[in-house]
Amino acid sequence: MTILVADVGGTNSRLALVVDGVLQSVMRFPNNEFESFYDIIRHYRSRHDLGELNGAYLAIAGPVTPTRAQLTNLNWQFDTDKIAAAMPGCGPVHLVNDLVALGHSLAGLQVDQLSVVKPSAGAQTNNQALVLGLGTGVNICLVKNAGPDQAPVAIEAEQGHASLPQSVWSVLRDEVGDAAAQINTTEELFAGRGLSRLYGFVSGGKDRQGAEIVAGYGRDELSTRTIDLSAQLLGLFAREMVFQYLPLGGIYFAGSVARGILGTNARASFLEAFDAAGPFSDLVGQVPVEVITDDAAALVGVARYASNF
Repeated sequence: MTILVADVGGTNSRLALVVDGVLQSVMRFPNNEFESFYDIIRHYRSRHDLGELNGAYLAIAGPVTPTRAQLTNLNWQFDTDKIAAAMPGCGPVHLVNDLVALGHSLAGLQVDQLSVVKPSAGAQTNNQALVLGLGTGVNICLVKNAGPDQAPVAIEAEQGHASLPQSVWSVLRDEVGDAAAQINTTEELFAGRGLSRLYGFVSGGKDRQGAEIVAGYGRDELSTRTIDLSAQLLGLFAREMVFQYLPLGGIYFAGSVARGILGTNARASFLEAFDAAGPFSDLVGQVPVEVITDDAAALVGVARYASNF
């Protein structure tokens, strides 16, 4: 049994083969070096003899229908018939949202693929967890574990385009003043471009890339203030997600922005906001928080999703 799996994000695409349940031949492709995903398929095929496949399963960072999808932050479209034509003998082609794929990965993640931000309090769980992806875009996926012998239920969403919660926006306004009016959606604040935008607010208009801001944490005042503020706002946002989705099984952050922010000592700012005293704070206190540190986690999730067909 051999299938092709892919994780197509706004910045990078990752492809791999799953042979008898084992992930292998993983390759990463910067999207800006290719005209379309079909070009990536052709490049991958030139490196690997795919032979006859039992199917292809693609996780897409955007809205998905059974036969079509489009990236939210890149003008790439996906059509299952065209994908099948680009890979003769590939078998049926399936599309799935990338956060749904990450939702399916949770049960298979190992300790070395996770970083604990807040450990479990040992309270009773409701078998619900929330994946929160912060990268080129922002999205969430609510996951409900139905039982040990059943596939989890992973719910699609487009949270990145939802309005920013008032509790988050009001703190942002207090910190940066009228500039907060430029932020309307979750993605505008917490995606990669959002970190650069926040740095501009803090610095009085200076421009800096997200990776440079993270690298400057603890080294220069503006980067440190930006990351601490972003972590505080992220803690407030995660707290709102607890009330909206009740993920007593845990919140799992994924994506380069989440790893960058929560990989610094700004975790303290996140936890202070997340665990702040207030109505139902005892409920928030039950929710563990972890960061998915493995870039290949979505591929693992796609493989687990495929195993349910």
